[in-house]
Amino acid sequence: MSSHSTAVLVFRILAGMATTTMVSSPSLLMYRIHKQKHVGVASIIPIAALLGNSHMWMMYGYLTDNWFPVFSCFLYGNFCAIAFLSVYSYYTTDKRYVIRVLSVVLSVLALATVYVVIGRLGYTGQTRKQLSTVVGFISDVASICLYGAPMEKLFQVLKHKSAVFINVHMVIAGLANNTIWLIYGSLISNWFIISINILFVSLNTFTLFLYRAYDPKTHPLQDGWDTHPKDDDKVSVTIEMVPQMESMVSKKSLTSLPSPEYSSLASPVLHEPWN
Repeated sequence: MSSHSTAVLVFRILAGMATTTMVSSPSLLMYRIHKQKHVGVASIIPIAALLGNSHMWMMYGYLTDNWFPVFSCFLYGNFCAIAFLSVYSYYTTDKRYVIRVLSVVLSVLALATVYVVIGRLGYTGQTRKQLSTVVGFISDVASICLYGAPMEKLFQVLKHKSAVFINVHMVIAGLANNTIWLIYGSLISNWFIISINILFVSLNTFTLFLYRAYDPKTHPLQDGWDTHPKDDDKVSVTIEMVPQMESMVSKKSLTSLPSPEYSSLASPVLHEPWN
């Protein structure tokens, strides 16, 4: 085995391990929800996005015969997302909103799954390579949606001049994870992997700079940050529809508790889509 093949194998294994770890990361939030017996203001959107992302890349791994790390890691991601959604749905008080979100996500996944099934049966007139390319692009969009789910936290940081909304440890973990994928993509000369991970690495780096500029120790969250004028009904509705990621007991305790979860999961483009 050449040194290049060895490096590819090593980073393939590292990418699989990193992806599995990142997919499991919401378990800490789910444990807190279970202990508190309520979801607080944690959002279901990132968890639903995790399900969509994992399911699409699991199908992509199947179509490309990439059983590790693509198929196996994201099959595990499917099970994790289902478990997380079960915990969230059980403890949430806004079950109608959860049903609406899950209805949209599951409908899209059902259509994508049907497309793959009929494609493999030959009814679309596409080869397996063509089918995997289409699914690969859809999966890439799902990855961007997953990463974009917590981006609201960056706007909160800029608005309130405090990085208390950023979980810096998860950002660092995400940066390391994306860097592994960037190196792996470079080793196999796959620009599809390289380009998307350049995006994720850049955004994670920007987030770290933002955290440094608005360090919660020197820029604490001010009292009254979540108050709005009484006649500002539209703003109140928007915040209610897209809640923040951390449980809020009181304004005073918010400044001392860990910041709301802000994490970037693995970029799951693990196979040359052109081959």
